[in-house]
This record gives sequence, C-alpha cells and structure tokens, in this order.
Amino acid sequence: MNIGKLLKNDYYLNSSVSFFKSNFEKRLNFLQKKNFLFNEISNFINNCIDNSKNIFIFCSGNSLISKNIESDKIFIKEIDQKYEIKYNSNIHYINENENKAISECDTVLIADIEHQSNPTSNLLHLSKIIKDDAKIIILSKNLIWMSLIKILKIFFNFSPLKNNFLPSSYLNNLYSSCNLEVVRSEKLIALPIYIPIITNFINRIFRLPLLNIFCLSNVTILKKINQNFDGRENNKISFIIPCKNEQNNIRLFEKEITENNQSYEYLFGDDNSKDKTFEEIDKLSKKLPNNKIITYKGPGICKSENVYKGIEHSTGDIIVIYDADLTVSFKDIEFSLNILKNTNADFINCTRMIYPQKEGAMKLLNFIGNSFFAGLFSLLFRKKITDTLCGTKIFYKSDWIKLKKDVSKWGMKDLWGDFDLLIGAYKNNLKITEVPVTYYERREEGTKMTSLVSNALRMLFIVLSSYYKLRLKK
Repeated sequence: MNIGKLLKNDYYLNSSVSFFKSNFEKRLNFLQKKNFLFNEISNFINNCIDNSKNIFIFCSGNSLISKNIESDKIFIKEIDQKYEIKYNSNIHYINENENKAISECDTVLIADIEHQSNPTSNLLHLSKIIKDDAKIIILSKNLIWMSLIKILKIFFNFSPLKNNFLPSSYLNNLYSSCNLEVVRSEKLIALPIYIPIITNFINRIFRLPLLNIFCLSNVTILKKINQNFDGRENNKISFIIPCKNEQNNIRLFEKEITENNQSYEYLFGDDNSKDKTFEEIDKLSKKLPNNKIITYKGPGICKSENVYKGIEHSTGDIIVIYDADLTVSFKDIEFSLNILKNTNADFINCTRMIYPQKEGAMKLLNFIGNSFFAGLFSLLFRKKITDTLCGTKIFYKSDWIKLKKDVSKWGMKDLWGDFDLLIGAYKNNLKITEVPVTYYERREEGTKMTSLVSNALRMLFIVLSSYYKLRLKK
C-alpha cells in the first residue's frame, strides 16, 4: 500500500471527517474553553523534544496543540482545511507530498489516532519513512477516561460518537508489530476542567507514581526497532579514562590495549594527581606508539568535569567512559559495543548488579546505596534500572550535543557524572539498555567513592530535582 495515497484519501474515518466538517464552529468553541488543556499538553511535549528541529503533527480538529510547540519547523496535517489556522509563522499545513516532510523530521506527533481509519497500517508505514533516530509521539487516553468520554459525547457532542476505541493499554500491544518500541511513557492531566489554581495543582500532583493511573492523557514516545545498521562496524571508538592518583593501575593498561582493537582511541585525563599518574600515562603512550593514546589535563574539579572535557577532545563516533581501576573487563566492553552497534539502543548503561561480583569488589554500604538509587531511577524512568553508579557507560558522540546541555543542571553539580548522563539520556528520549558486566575488585589503590553520607545526600537531591523538572515543572 502506498502511504502517500493512504494519507491523502483514506487516512481518516468517514465518521470523523463528517463530524469535524459539519461542527466547525462548535469545535472551535470547545477548543477555546479547553485552551488550558492543550497548553498543558504542548508544554509537556516541549519538555520531551527540546532538541527537535522539525516536527510533523497529525491532527483532527486539534491543531491548537501546535500553538506552543517549540520547533524550527512545524508541519501539520489536519482533518479539514477549516482547521488550518496558522498559530505561528513556523507552521506549515500539508495535504500532499507528506512523505518528504516526514522523512526530514526529528519527531512525528500523532494526536489523531482515535480518528484514523487504519492506525496499525499508518504506524507501520511511518516506521519505514522516518529517520532511524527520529521519534514518534503518540497521544492517547487511558481506558477509564475513554469509557467516560464516550458517555459524555452523547450529551455534549464535542467529538464524533463513532471513532476508534484505542486506550493506551491496547496500543502498547500494537507497537512491536509496527516495528516500534516504547522508549518513554508519561501520564498527565487528571482534571480536564479549569478551576484557577486547583486544576494546576491537581494536574501536577497526579503525575506522581500511583496517582498517575488516574490521568487522562498518555504521552508515549517510540523509536524504530529494526534499523539500518550498515556501516556501524566502522564507527570509531573513543575511550574516556578519568584518572586521579592511578599510577599503579595505568601500568596495567598495556596488556589490555595491546590485546584490544588497535584502531581505538584512548584519552587519559589526569585530574591533578599527586602521584606519578601523568608520567605513567606518558610512558604508556611512548611504549605503544602504534596506538592512539592521548593525555589531557583534567580541570581538577571532579570526575564528571574530567570526563566531559575528555569527550570534547575525542574524535570517535562512539564514546566509552571507562574507569581507570579496570574493574570491568575489556571483553565485557566489546560485548556492550556490539549491542550498541547491532541494535536500536542509544545508550548502554553497564550494570554490576546482575552477575555475581568478585569478592571485595563493592562494599556493603555502596551496594545498599546503589540499590536504593536504582529503585528511584526505576520510578523516574518507568523501567527497571539496576545500577546507576557503574562508571562504564557507552553512547554515540552525536548524542553528546543533547546530553551536555543539561549536565549539572539537575539542582546540584553531579560530581561523578553518572546521574547527569542517565537523566540526560532519559530526557532526550534515548533508548537506555542495561548490559550486565562482571565487577572485579580494584587491582591497585582504593575506591574514590568516599564521604558516603554527603555524596548520598547530593545524589538524592539530584534525583528529586530531576523528578520535579521532568514531571512536575510547568
């Protein structure tokens, strides 16, 4: 089936087309009364797509949603020309040749799934047209609200009586058959009636866990499962290795580097070490002239700043953040790299909490703290996270442009960088995949994670602040 033909002729249900054409004035009046509701949705979507350059929106009498969307270009397909109101100068209504516009967009927002004649076919074809790194956002309603709205329409006639009954719970079963999977899901709007102060307060509070099951709208962000992986094997790899007082461990890298892929780039960031770390890195570089070993001076502030400086200096397509204590084997790194290259994963978060840890690898208090924060992140991300503080994280450098905009902006500076990167990946709708690794005891020296109480309080504040900014902030 040709998607261009589908979008032009058979895209909408006949009952929906008929309703929106004959009830234009009544629909506009409804939109004006519910303006706050569309603002709420638009503002939340902006929080999800703040790096989007072009967005395509499928609407059915609700293009008001585009009024506050922040994107360089906004392409819209509306159910009828009467609703083609140009709310902003960057809005372009399209009724033909949609394929080209869709293929150039970073984001596709579907706000009309209830009124499509064949949502399954449409989603499947969209997954073939969009770029591999593009995201599809679906606006849907939960089962309770859909049933209630179906009854209310009988009395208030604000939407077609006959349309698709597609609660978000059903749609979740549909996505995989359309070569799509959920990377992020959010719930909002518990009170769709405007009452000054009260509505805003309730709609914020009901975004919290458990309470959010009563929310009307579900915002689901999808990405393609099967993509074109050709050429990824040639991606250049850059290891970012932050170092502080690691002279004895640096000597151990010779064996690992010589046995590893010779094309890899290694950036050792000496962070004002008091021992001979810098000299050992220099010796390593001279001993292995055929390997690309780069030394840079860390800013001497914290590990995260050291890592971020290394990323800026790197030239690879893929970034591997690797701790200088060699507690994760290079074989596990290779396995993780293969997953990133051969799946639709965007961000690999290595986890030490699945396989049995080697004796003495992690102290009991560190283990308890890590498990606690993993639970908090699981609530925040709405997906299982088992390890937040593993220093080994792998992602595409092209995504660093997005991630670095938010580093240390979650209420307090992240001294280690793990939370910055994880929360940033989630905010930017990157698919986070956890890969189990074996955790070994440090070969030399002791752990740098000291001052457990103060670090734990700092981390807790970052998590709570990020939860507020991602979920509750207007």
